[in-house]
Amino acid sequence: MIIRQIKSTEGNRLRAIRLQAIADSPTAFGSTLAETQALSSEDWDHRARGNAAGDNATMFVAEDQGAWVGLAGGMFDQDARARTVILFSMWVNPAHRRKRIGRELVNRVVEWSRVRGADRITLWVTESNKPAIDLYASCGFTTSDDRQPLPSNPTYLEQRMTLDLFPN
Repeated sequence: MIIRQIKSTEGNRLRAIRLQAIADSPTAFGSTLAETQALSSEDWDHRARGNAAGDNATMFVAEDQGAWVGLAGGMFDQDARARTVILFSMWVNPAHRRKRIGRELVNRVVEWSRVRGADRITLWVTESNKPAIDLYASCGFTTSDDRQPLPSNPTYLEQRMTLDLFPN
């Protein structure tokens, strides 16, 4: 198993795993399958290039014998006063869960955030997704009181979790 940053030429692979992730776990993502399918090849190429550059955003993939089996991204929150990174697009193929891949993906986003001077990492997770909440808690994230409707399906609520990178 290799955890690595996406390459600038991997827009098609990014699209494929994102579609697989949303099809498997539709209530874990802020966009719908239809919205994601509607994005053009140019959109995916742009995302891959931006995440490969790693300046303000990144995407890590878990690769098993050439097949992508997981992903997690990080991007700086442009609306935050502090140097906050948002962890997004976290997903591991069901056949590869419970093998510490999710933890390794989160750790890579944390490492990337620290190197770039972030103070904290936040994420939104659907309240009913106990395995994800447990994973994030085991990585040091704490639950806040912030709640919001899931953008892709407002009948679900998601909660914010936060990891302070330099706690007092």
